[in-house]
Amino acid sequence: MTALVAIVGRPNVGKSTLFNRLIGSRKAIVEDNPGVTRDRMYGVAQWEGRSFLVVDTGGIDPSLDTGMPAHIAAQADVAMDEADLILFVVDARAGTTSTDQDIADRLRRGGKPVVVVANKADSPKRDDDVAESYALGVGEVFPVSAVHGRGVAELCDTILEEVGADDEDVELIPPGIRIAFLGRPNAGKSTMVNSLLGGDRVIVSETPGTTRDAIYLPMKHGNDDWVVIDTAGLRRRRQVARAQEKLAAIKSIRAMERTEVVVLTVDASEGVTDQDQRIARMAFTRGKGVVVLLHKWDLITADKKRAREVLEETKRQLHFLENPYIVKTSVMGDGRNVGEGRVHGLEAMLEACKRTAGSLNKRISTSDLNEELRAAVAHNPPPLSRGRPVKLLFITQADRSPPLFVISANHGRSLAEAYEKYLLRRFRKKWSLRGVPIRVVVRGRGRGGDHKQHG
Repeated sequence: MTALVAIVGRPNVGKSTLFNRLIGSRKAIVEDNPGVTRDRMYGVAQWEGRSFLVVDTGGIDPSLDTGMPAHIAAQADVAMDEADLILFVVDARAGTTSTDQDIADRLRRGGKPVVVVANKADSPKRDDDVAESYALGVGEVFPVSAVHGRGVAELCDTILEEVGADDEDVELIPPGIRIAFLGRPNAGKSTMVNSLLGGDRVIVSETPGTTRDAIYLPMKHGNDDWVVIDTAGLRRRRQVARAQEKLAAIKSIRAMERTEVVVLTVDASEGVTDQDQRIARMAFTRGKGVVVLLHKWDLITADKKRAREVLEETKRQLHFLENPYIVKTSVMGDGRNVGEGRVHGLEAMLEACKRTAGSLNKRISTSDLNEELRAAVAHNPPPLSRGRPVKLLFITQADRSPPLFVISANHGRSLAEAYEKYLLRRFRKKWSLRGVPIRVVVRGRGRGGDHKQHG
């Protein structure tokens, strides 16, 4: 197993800055306000040709044992239990605090090897300030500036001495069908992720904006490997004020670009909003398959008329997704402790995601495509183009994810948009290409073509 190093400490001591420094990228959100990091965030660090895993955690405050601080502490506890080595980060400029002492007591009881990282030691003059960190009595102390990189090389050398590392590159996210839950804040994305993974993997709260980083979670279901991605809720641009929320939104969009299937999570009690439509269009124009999740369906199912209206309105408002799978889900109980409630619709959702991913990556043989094209033309010949007859000579699939079809014709730019849509409707029906965009290029013999994308 690859060595795992956990970064812990009280809020706002620079844990996420150190995490970003170790893995060599700005993966974790950093801001000068406590409580920015909440869920566990994993990354791969490489040093001297060797690799190890690093997990960032939220700030621990043992004096607060309810609400969000308690959820954050629980996530940190899991990280420490998993870890081979713990980096206990303190603020060299502020000195040790009673909270640091409480965390040190917890680390001593845990029995894991600990290295104290006295962060914000930006110059040799600060090295004297770290002396009191030795009084914590939990491990060797390293003066470090995570912002400037000072002392990080020595820290990495010590990590390798303590836990070793893999000589080969570590793959943090294994292969699998990637599905990203996107939607507005508080639509139920994190609840669904915890339900899928069968545990309290990400923090769930009724407070909108709880999730801030995009969290990538490998999962196996039956014979299939999956990567489930939880993301921060996306609000309308004018409603996003703080830099922290803007960065969280950017990370959600990047997660969208790295996935295959977007699970658009809609609060069924509210129905599809303008923002849900924007998110769906954003995913579709980026070439992603989309599955629509009507979550909290139990809140409206008792009113059959209302339920029918919500379903029909969802289809109407998301018609541009071209007949996506629409799945109704309900999480009974609090949604965090899966064993305490019944989860409805998860199997149907995974099956819809699997089918959509299959359509997105489908490769159709040239012979089958040309047979369908001939049948389509025989049933409905293409209209004249500028008074000239149009002959569709040949079709082939040039790419997938999403599918790209190239049609060779006697004239370029010769097909009316309505006729292209007619062909695409036949292709979708023939090969069940639901909820995925299709790209079409029409080329004249010996000339350039006309590229169009249809959703």
